[in-house]
Amino acid sequence: MSTVTRTADPTGAAVGSTAATGAVAVDGPSLGLPVVLFDLPRAAQRLRELRDALPWMDVRFDVSALAHPELLRAIAAEGAEFTLSHPAAVPALRRAGIDLGQALYAVSGARWQDRRSAWESGVRLFVVDEPYELDAFVAAPAGTSVLLRMPAEAAVAATRRAVSLGVCVAGLSLGACEPSRLAADLRSAVSTLGHLAALAAETGERVHTLDLGDVFGGRPAMRPTDWAELGRTVRSLVAPAISRTTVVATAGRTLVADCITVVAGRSERYADPASASAYIDAGAEVVVLRDGLTARTRTVRTSPARHRVLRPARARTTWSPAG
Repeated sequence: MSTVTRTADPTGAAVGSTAATGAVAVDGPSLGLPVVLFDLPRAAQRLRELRDALPWMDVRFDVSALAHPELLRAIAAEGAEFTLSHPAAVPALRRAGIDLGQALYAVSGARWQDRRSAWESGVRLFVVDEPYELDAFVAAPAGTSVLLRMPAEAAVAATRRAVSLGVCVAGLSLGACEPSRLAADLRSAVSTLGHLAALAAETGERVHTLDLGDVFGGRPAMRPTDWAELGRTVRSLVAPAISRTTVVATAGRTLVADCITVVAGRSERYADPASASAYIDAGAEVVVLRDGLTARTRTVRTSPARHRVLRPARARTTWSPAG
């Protein structure tokens, strides 16, 4: 059972009774800020429900949604991996003590210095938006590969260039996929993957990954029934043509929905990740709920390890696999 009191209106404040729910009674910090509660068991359960609904999909958490180390460690403990859509996500995971070896670096228009810092930290899978960005990966460590986030024709040309440079192309990334274009984008992606696989075979490599990006669209209201319906739609379009391909999806706000509560005195209300991060960065206390137990931490105003939402940079290209 959750130990956090919930209000009927997720956008409003209400006085909750802790007696009926077993909620943890907390007071606001001396700074006059509310207390931010992270319900880690609820976040873990939401992740399990998401994976149960999409068992054939590699579901990752976008660190940009909320970079608090306790939340990151709880997600990692469930065996989930991470998508990095902001350069600051790399130090955020390192501070949490999380191995970056399986992380997906998907920063739009990333600088060469940021990519180098990422692979020096252990990241081995990167998204690139432009063919010329492949040049930087000639110096990347062994085992590094890239996903191409670009139109179909450009992806084929970029794969030829990658083969000439000795850079491994692991597959495609759809980036932000609009629901209305999902079917068309996926059909085009499957076709393009076939072309890339033929080209990559020249070096003995295998194209094996299709990254759907945040296919959930940041919709926190989605429930397991919605996920299952989305999964059936995607699977009908990509299988069996890519039965040996790993399908990756990223969840941000969708995963942490209903897991954050802001408490001011006796008033409690849901909080979106951006609001929670703003309070934490301002110096609010954090109460972490673990299986009925709590651990209170404090973020100092001057701390360099801020826990804000990491906002991705604007992409330099707007694309769909259809071009």
